[in-house]
Amino acid sequence: MMPALRRGFLCFVFLLLAGCATTQTSSVHGRDGMDRVSPVRAAEVNTRLGIGYLERGQLQLAIEKLETALERDAEHTPAHLTLALIFEQLGDDQQAERHYRKASRLAPNDGSTQNAYAVYLCRRGQFEEADRHFRRAMEDPFYATPELAYGNAGDCARRANNLDQAESYLRQALEIDPDYPAALFQLAVLQLERGEAFRARAFLQRFESVAAADAMTLMLGYRIEQGLNNPDQAERYATRLERQFPDSTEARQLRSLRQEND
Repeated sequence: MMPALRRGFLCFVFLLLAGCATTQTSSVHGRDGMDRVSPVRAAEVNTRLGIGYLERGQLQLAIEKLETALERDAEHTPAHLTLALIFEQLGDDQQAERHYRKASRLAPNDGSTQNAYAVYLCRRGQFEEADRHFRRAMEDPFYATPELAYGNAGDCARRANNLDQAESYLRQALEIDPDYPAALFQLAVLQLERGEAFRARAFLQRFESVAAADAMTLMLGYRIEQGLNNPDQAERYATRLERQFPDSTEARQLRSLRQEND
C-alpha cells in the first residue's frame, strides 16, 4: 500500500474509532490501569496505541497492542482493520484476509469498512467479490465519502477489463464530487485504453486543475500526447518526469521506451 493510501486508511480507522459505541461503561473496582475501564474502552485505547506504533513503523509493537485490544473486545472492528493492514504489508495474506473478513462481518452495513475490504479483494484479483462489497459500501446512507467507494469500484472494474461498468462507477463518483482527483485520473486512463486519447486528455486536464502531478500522471500525459501525435507536448511531460521524479518506476519506463524507439 502506498504511503498516501496508508495515511488515508489510518484516518479512516481513527474516524471509525470515534464512532464506536462504548456500551460497557462499568469499571472493575479494586484493579489498576487498563483493567479499570470497560473492555470496549480498553480496546479503543490499545487500538489508538497500535495505530501510533504503525505510523512510526514499529510493526511488532503495533501488532502487540492491537492483539491486546482484541483480547479486551474480540469484536472491535478498528483493531481488526488495522491488523489486516499490517499483515497485508507483511505479505501474510492468510492473516490479512482473516481480519478483513472479520471486520466486514462485524460491520456489514458500514460503508468505510466494506470499501476497505473490497479494495483488498480487488488487489487480490477477486473482482466479483470485491464488487459485491463495493456495492454494500454504496448502499450505506450514512457513508460520509461515498465517492471513494465509487472511485475504487471503478478502478477495480477497469482492472477486471469491465470498462463500461468502470466508466459508470467513475462518473457516479464525479456526480458526488466533480473534482475528485482519483476518478478523473482513472477516467483518463480508461479513455486512453479505449483509444480515445482526446477524451483522455480532457480528463487529465481536469485532474491537473485540482491536484498536483506525480510520476504516474506525468507518464500518463506523455502517453496521451504521444497518442495524439503531439511530440512537443509529450516531450514537456517527459522533461518534467525526468526532472521531478528521476528515480520513479515511470521515469525508468520512459527511458526504456525511448531506448526501444532509438
